[in-house]
Amino acid sequence: MSRNRQSAKKAGTAMETAVEHYLQWALDDQRIIRRRLHGSNDLGDIANIFFHGQPVCVEVKNTKLLNATKHYNEAVEEAGNLDSPYPWVVQKKSRVGLSTLERIGRQLAYTDWDTYNTMCALADNDRYFTPRIRTEFLGRRKQLVCVTLKSLALILNDGLPLGPEG
Repeated sequence: MSRNRQSAKKAGTAMETAVEHYLQWALDDQRIIRRRLHGSNDLGDIANIFFHGQPVCVEVKNTKLLNATKHYNEAVEEAGNLDSPYPWVVQKKSRVGLSTLERIGRQLAYTDWDTYNTMCALADNDRYFTPRIRTEFLGRRKQLVCVTLKSLALILNDGLPLGPEG
């Protein structure tokens, strides 16, 4: 079945809601919410995520094609609107559903190499968890670093266990 505008919008909303709920759980913070559209001054799709006092711009995508560079450039523009040094894209991984926290945590999260290294250096006080994060490179020039949403949540949580029990 091919996607039309209505089904694409529904899929995007479902993905944004799943990411919202996952990050609320992972970071134990109910203030994390889906952001309303701001037209040309969009600020990312998920609001109230901070890393060491700075806002994090999270752009959520559920598209058939990866288009990582295009989506990342959109996240950079929105991070500028938000005055955030941390642009991230969370994208639906093909054939990985959204029905459980474990599956949502397996979705793709990517940013540029400098942002990734800066955040890992700030988060990894004991140099314990970042060497265990599996990275992949995306983009024509392999300029983007891709991890799972779970790994992004671990970075945002300074390597501490995820969830309210953590």
